[in-house]
Amino acid sequence: MIEISLPEIDHVAVRHAVSLSLATGRSIRLAGAFGFVKENPAAGNLLADWENALGVLSAGSFRNDGDDLLFAPGALKNGDYVFETGAFSSALELVLLLLPPLTRLEYRSSLGVRGVTHSHLSCTTDFANLTLFDVLERMGFFLHLSLKRFGFYGSGGGLLEAKAYPEESGAGIPSLRYGDVRITGARVYIAKLPTHIAATQREILVERAGIPAPAVGIVEVLDADGPGNFIQVYAECDGGVRIEQAVSPVYSGQGAYLFDAEAAAETAKSAVEACERLVAGKAVPERAVREILPYIVLSGSGIPAWAGGAGERLAAAFR
Repeated sequence: MIEISLPEIDHVAVRHAVSLSLATGRSIRLAGAFGFVKENPAAGNLLADWENALGVLSAGSFRNDGDDLLFAPGALKNGDYVFETGAFSSALELVLLLLPPLTRLEYRSSLGVRGVTHSHLSCTTDFANLTLFDVLERMGFFLHLSLKRFGFYGSGGGLLEAKAYPEESGAGIPSLRYGDVRITGARVYIAKLPTHIAATQREILVERAGIPAPAVGIVEVLDADGPGNFIQVYAECDGGVRIEQAVSPVYSGQGAYLFDAEAAAETAKSAVEACERLVAGKAVPERAVREILPYIVLSGSGIPAWAGGAGERLAAAFR
């Protein structure tokens, strides 16, 4: 069993450790992870989904020893699978858990997941396709995501489909810098919430991010389960379209309603800050950079300095 101790624990770190355990077939003990889950209901909801899905696949089991989380992987097989995740969770987080180990299999696999497609706990489907998967494709990992129906946190009811293809190794880590970045527009998505909130968010994007008003659209999502709100900013980076995002938390992990005008304004400000970072840094967004770590480990590439202490420890555990 691999003993893993990370300087900081969050649900992404737990997910990465479990993904790598599935991909390598090696059991893990992640120090403090069960304690983290107990103290964070939102993370507990995610773990419950992972446990259910892996149980259906007979691909692994969780248990705890004090505050440590233990995971024993089973044999993950390629195939076409359908899962249902909770209303206070994230369907995309389950997809991100399973994609790295699925790329190690001999044949293509597909996942259909019902639940929350756009959660503040994860990235949006467009961000995954156009920003994260672009980097992974240049590393030899070919993935695709399709949004079939919107489902928002607290209600679920959405549907997404993902495909993972066998890894084509040897590509190495691509440059994570852009030579040229230009913000081209944004969209404010809103469902089953007052539309004036979206109009206010649009004004913030125009005034603070300097995006021309005609380039900021408002999309009222009619075919959606539950209320939701998120913003996507579109940028042309070295000739390709890339996305930054900001998702409003509408409910807490315990079901308390959180959304108001102030929360909506904070979401818009987060989108503005994402624009500023992208233009000033001319680099792949940090959220996408962090998500490529399991693939770097699986590819056998050297761990770059930007991975930090947590990345280095996680990679060293599976080398």
